[in-house]
Amino acid sequence: SKKIRQVFDYKRRNGQYIGAFAPYGYVKHPKDKHRLIVDPDAAENVKLIFTMLIQGSSKRAIALYLNEHGVPSPSAYKVQKGLPVSTRGYDDPMWGARMIHSILTNPTYTGDLAQGRSRVKSYKVHQIEAVPREEWVEVAGTHEAIIDYETFDKVQALLQRDTRTSPKGREVHLFSGFLKCADCGRAITRCVGKNNNVYYSCSTYKNRSRTACTMHSIKHERLEAAVLFAVQHQVHLAVSYSEIVTQINSAPIKKSQSYRLDDLIAAKERELTKITRYKQSLYQDWKDGEITQQEYRDMKADYERQTSDISAVLTRLNAERAELANGVDNEHPALVAFMKYQNIEALNREILVELVDYIKVYENGNISVKFKFADELRKIAEYIEINTTEDTAVAG
Repeated sequence: SKKIRQVFDYKRRNGQYIGAFAPYGYVKHPKDKHRLIVDPDAAENVKLIFTMLIQGSSKRAIALYLNEHGVPSPSAYKVQKGLPVSTRGYDDPMWGARMIHSILTNPTYTGDLAQGRSRVKSYKVHQIEAVPREEWVEVAGTHEAIIDYETFDKVQALLQRDTRTSPKGREVHLFSGFLKCADCGRAITRCVGKNNNVYYSCSTYKNRSRTACTMHSIKHERLEAAVLFAVQHQVHLAVSYSEIVTQINSAPIKKSQSYRLDDLIAAKERELTKITRYKQSLYQDWKDGEITQQEYRDMKADYERQTSDISAVLTRLNAERAELANGVDNEHPALVAFMKYQNIEALNREILVELVDYIKVYENGNISVKFKFADELRKIAEYIEINTTEDTAVAG
């Protein structure tokens, strides 16, 4: 009834779990059926599922691995433990790709309660349909997390990619979902030529029209070597940034830089106050006949221009001051992400997932790599520039 639905909706929005069965990896609290607590044994399998996907396994491969290693499916596990279980889910007690997908996309594992992910489409035939993400009811921090936000977001990004697998469907190809044609923007796909030589080419050229785009062909070995070199270069850059940041943070000049910015800000604020006072007295000067209407308009426009210019300078100075105050250290996520691969000698799926956004392939066989953390690294570079420049240029 409508009243029951309203009660359920109220409980959902207040972070109370209203499902009949706890998600795999959790059980209901013995003293409060609307709270979830971690089931340690099942939680380890949830962590394994996320880890395997990041490391390059397909959903099908993960399901096969769990079945082959005798890991009970969620419904079979609950039967073994004597926990409440849906009879609908027990029709197939084996792990499957859809089951793996359901776990990988459930935000509940991050400690945020996500309910209303599905609904009954027809009560006559008990048909279930998925609910769009924007219609879910999500409440943050309602229970202990099994998967951290960073890992969950990484997996969601992976699931959005075109993840082609090997013929046996066990392993996702190294560059699946990362390659783009630099000209038409469509995917660069994996091909196998004579003698099992692997190369990549534009999907538009291959599957649509050979006049719409060109081949953009590149051999796997060359692509892998080029991407590895780009990653190593970016790692070297992060190491260099880290060393400079350490020097900046331990140098007395950082304090003098802070004092100098404070003085500049104070001077500009005094200048702005003075101009504001002049601007406020203009109207009375015009009314008193000390200036003409045209002089009033001209002077007002000039003061407004000066006010705008000084405000812009203050905005920039305050941003520099905030950057200096907040600082950057060696624990900055962008530096940590790259520096942990200082000894990288070969690529794997996990490295690409963590560091690379996409790779463009050009017709001449060259590539460009769009790295994650690009904005953060740019801000670190600006921080370094601010703190290693003797004089800050101030306009106005």
